[in-house]
Amino acid sequence: MDIEEKYKKVEKYILGETGEEFICINEEDNQKIAVSMIQQAEFHLDILSYYFDPDVYDTHECCEAIEDLALRSRHSRIRILLHDSKTVSQRGHLVLYLGKRLGSLMQFRNVAEVHKSIPDTFMIVDGIGVMHRPHTDTLAATVNFKDRPKSKELSQLFEKIWADAEPDPNARDIVI
Repeated sequence: MDIEEKYKKVEKYILGETGEEFICINEEDNQKIAVSMIQQAEFHLDILSYYFDPDVYDTHECCEAIEDLALRSRHSRIRILLHDSKTVSQRGHLVLYLGKRLGSLMQFRNVAEVHKSIPDTFMIVDGIGVMHRPHTDTLAATVNFKDRPKSKELSQLFEKIWADAEPDPNARDIVI
């Protein structure tokens, strides 16, 4: 399958309408699906990640999609929970730099020690779209653009972790 065919395949998935679950197993597919889902977001984006998955989120396309969401509405909410923000900050990440530039439009927090054993990595978009990896050692992710039950389950977990998390000091400094 060539690149053009893959893009056509991604375009058929519509946030809130396409209820087909599928699996992404490589870096390229994870990137395309994440960007596609974020581009379709209207209000909310929640991400839980260990190292902020540079293979998935550290791209210009993803950064632009998140920036567009942040600036789309005063009701936009972007929250990112990281297990190891220090490593992400030291390595560098486009979305982390974007968060520093956009200030309060994006929130970053560090996962509290009590939740560090949770191996899941996931993204929830507008409370309906889900990209979920149950293990951090693989890029294999289940994806569904319309899965309210899974979204609700992961949102409850996210809210619990968010409530116990600390604001991320590595995302506070403004870089000029």
